[in-house]
Amino acid sequence: MSKSEKPQRAPAPDIVVWRRGLRWVEGAQMQADRFEAVFLELRAALQDAQVRAYLNDDKANRESWVEHYDQNYEPFDRRRPVKVPTQALSMQATTELDLLVVAIRNVLRAQVRLPKRLKTSMEGEDVLELLRNVVEHWDEDGGPSISKLTEQHPDVLVEGISFTNKEIWIGDTIPLSRIQAWLSRVGYAIVSSLESAGESVLDDMASFVTGDDALSWPPDRLRYRYWTLPAIDEQDWPRTDMPPEVAHLMGERFRRIRERDVAD
Repeated sequence: MSKSEKPQRAPAPDIVVWRRGLRWVEGAQMQADRFEAVFLELRAALQDAQVRAYLNDDKANRESWVEHYDQNYEPFDRRRPVKVPTQALSMQATTELDLLVVAIRNVLRAQVRLPKRLKTSMEGEDVLELLRNVVEHWDEDGGPSISKLTEQHPDVLVEGISFTNKEIWIGDTIPLSRIQAWLSRVGYAIVSSLESAGESVLDDMASFVTGDDALSWPPDRLRYRYWTLPAIDEQDWPRTDMPPEVAHLMGERFRRIRERDVAD
């Protein structure tokens, strides 16, 4: 074999791919949440910057508004226009998006290996794959990845993020809610595939330490994903089940999001 020839690598067994794919579904869901949170924070900071510019320029109303903010709110109160759209915050939003499309690409690789009866899909998969290729070749000026994306999808904006009607749009074309709904479907399909193959799949909130859940004490246990923890003190963490009416509302919201995806 010559040095230029690369040995062919055999694909991993389906079960291995599904289990690893399930981890990437979790990773993509994490990145989607992280990206959404930092983007909304950046958007709020941009709005504060606009308010500051307006109040510092509007001499007629400036005094009354400044007096209102200074008298009614303490310094650094979030209701005051104090947030700054820093370069660091902007870079984090872009980086979180880059990591999201990388995670999505790995989920797509697992999706390809699903049984036909459980196969899932999402409109815009090809766009996300091309965006991932552009992210991977970030150190290239031009190149085949960006050329292919521009040629096949001229309406897609690389690193473009827009916000309209409470929806975040990636590349100005793909709604984030569509990705989040698709990830839930892929996760369900992977679990179903594993169980159909006779494999056991632990509940997400089960302890991976053998025998841990069988211990009787202490009866109060905290089970969580660290990236979903609210930024509040531990003593204020919720420890009760979600009220049925709230669960119903969330279920209805997910159903409406799901119906918007025409590809699956």
